[in-house]
Amino acid sequence: MNALPAGAGDDRDALLERAWRWLSRWAVPVMMCAAYALLAVTSEVDPAGTAWMAVGLVFVMVVWFVFRRLTATAGLSRALSVGDTAKLLELSDRDLARKRPPADRARYLVARGLARFLRGELADALAALDGIALPPELEPVAEVVRIGARLDLGRAADAGVPVVPVVSVVYPRDALANRRSPALGWLAAAQRAWGRHELDAAAPLLARVIDDVRGGAATRAIAHVYAARIAEARGELAVAARHRAQAASLASPDAAWLRGPGTAAA
Repeated sequence: MNALPAGAGDDRDALLERAWRWLSRWAVPVMMCAAYALLAVTSEVDPAGTAWMAVGLVFVMVVWFVFRRLTATAGLSRALSVGDTAKLLELSDRDLARKRPPADRARYLVARGLARFLRGELADALAALDGIALPPELEPVAEVVRIGARLDLGRAADAGVPVVPVVSVVYPRDALANRRSPALGWLAAAQRAWGRHELDAAAPLLARVIDDVRGGAATRAIAHVYAARIAEARGELAVAARHRAQAASLASPDAAWLRGPGTAAA
């Protein structure tokens, strides 16, 4: 059997993926239009009846495309919540290649930024979020990514924390927490406290994030990473190992930042 030329398999897979994507989007509308056209031709109704059939077809089309949009939004929301880096990059690369309004582009840029951050590609994560206007519901995710990436890149001043450690700041946790995403608000506050070397301020915030199952797997995994760093700074190596194991168990296979040193993909 002759081997396929180099790259032929990838081209075939890409072609099949595009074909399936087209079918999943347009197969139902095409079939419905054909069915309604056949019904109009064979039903022997007057023009008023045909017009009502057209109204019914338009209604079906509206329902179908609303369903498609809701499905896409739900898929992106789930990927953001669980930190599915492969899915986040797939969705962002695909949808950012299309002509979309700024509000839609912002959603997929946040998806790209989170995926790059979880993979440890910190500069790329910041680049994805640079200079974009975000709706309020996306700002907490972007803030966590920006702070985390800047801290790990040694840019504490850019992350909203002073270079000189401050040890007497009291954090109003509920005031900082976003009403829609309280866990992300607590996590951002904990990141800033960590950047100031205020371990006693950061630790209870991280514990609150870890215990809040509404926050999603990705948010809790990030909190486990910072909790492990705090435990390591205190010399509590067994506690740190447990937090790193929990972060790794919540991480997707290529989320290198979450897995950190000493952990392996499951």
